[in-house]
Amino acid sequence: MLWLRALYLSNGLAVGALYGFIPVLLLSKGFDPALIGLTTSLGSLGYSFALPAWGHVGDVLTGPRRALQLACIPAAVFALGLSAPLPVVAVIVCQVVISAGGGPMAALTDAMAIPVLANASREYSRLRLISSIGAAGMAIVCGLLYSRTGYLAAPIVYGLTMGMTILSAHKVPLGRDSERHRKARGVLEGRAHIPPVRGRFGSVGEALSGRPRLLAVLASVLLVFIGFMGSATYISVRITDLGGGAAEVGLANGLAWVAEVPGLILAGWLVVRFGLRPILAVSAAGFAACMVSWIVLVDAGPILITRFLSGVCFGGILVAFVLTMAQLLPARLQATGQTLFQAVGFGVAAVLANLLGGILYSTAGPLGVFGGGAICALIGGLVGLVALPERAPGKPSAELVPLASVPAVI
Repeated sequence: MLWLRALYLSNGLAVGALYGFIPVLLLSKGFDPALIGLTTSLGSLGYSFALPAWGHVGDVLTGPRRALQLACIPAAVFALGLSAPLPVVAVIVCQVVISAGGGPMAALTDAMAIPVLANASREYSRLRLISSIGAAGMAIVCGLLYSRTGYLAAPIVYGLTMGMTILSAHKVPLGRDSERHRKARGVLEGRAHIPPVRGRFGSVGEALSGRPRLLAVLASVLLVFIGFMGSATYISVRITDLGGGAAEVGLANGLAWVAEVPGLILAGWLVVRFGLRPILAVSAAGFAACMVSWIVLVDAGPILITRFLSGVCFGGILVAFVLTMAQLLPARLQATGQTLFQAVGFGVAAVLANLLGGILYSTAGPLGVFGGGAICALIGGLVGLVALPERAPGKPSAELVPLASVPAVI
């Protein structure tokens, strides 16, 4: 468990070191808001396509631990390109590879943890808050560092956190049982696994097949995260426009991430008592209210306060969706489920939010980005109020059937 905690911590350190600073890093390289939106949306597009593929690799080919380690390598290498004096096209390519490689970290880490937790509803939030603490502390420290060194130091720090992630994943005493061991265990329990039937889309197709509720949940994810991803990108630009520097940007992101800690703890406690649906709906409405405040606030100080409140709300959103995937999908499809959720939320939603957000910020300012995002978050919360399961899970189901229903093989 010690190394699993270290793995969640390294996830947070990576986020705090780079991701919150990418918009202003690009701004410092001469990118305008529209070009920042195009660059981040293309990165999110690469993330959207890569994440289900990494989920398939984690569930079918290598296991989530090896998949996580493989994903970190190109992310660390290409991040260095953001520090180099490269042409615009090369910088965009680097951002796409970073998103496609570094993006799966959280989902694959969740896929390693969720199936082995005795009570996922209670224990997951305690693990995930370690990432939030790491991201918050790293963002604040790096904000002070980058105010002296410039944003071009960010990729170097990020590369070091990738090394920590690879090492921590290697040390986690987990790993998938062999197929022979899983079958033997099923026989000993008087049960047997039905071999999964996968189509051309692999484990993603298997997860979606016969699960219409999952499609409705993903629609809720898409709408809520359009608001979240648009605000995550353009709140840094907003603070910069109001006269803030690297320290203020780092503090704003740090406050949002540290606020996820009480949000995760509170959500982990409340979902057991009230279920997943009200937690998502209330959290989405609260996040929408924070976005509306960023339209009217014209000073960086009050924005920092509402960034804290938005972090609390995001903690509830994250717990609700992660536990929903654990509820809807069996243990053997957890890597696919978690990467599918994040591909839609942090991928497809980010493509739409960043691409349209760049245009809206250039033409309508904060009203276009944050106002539109608030509407999407509210609608997504209402969809989730209907689509999500009522109760939170304990452990993912194993999808086992009685041995008598399986033809005997002599």
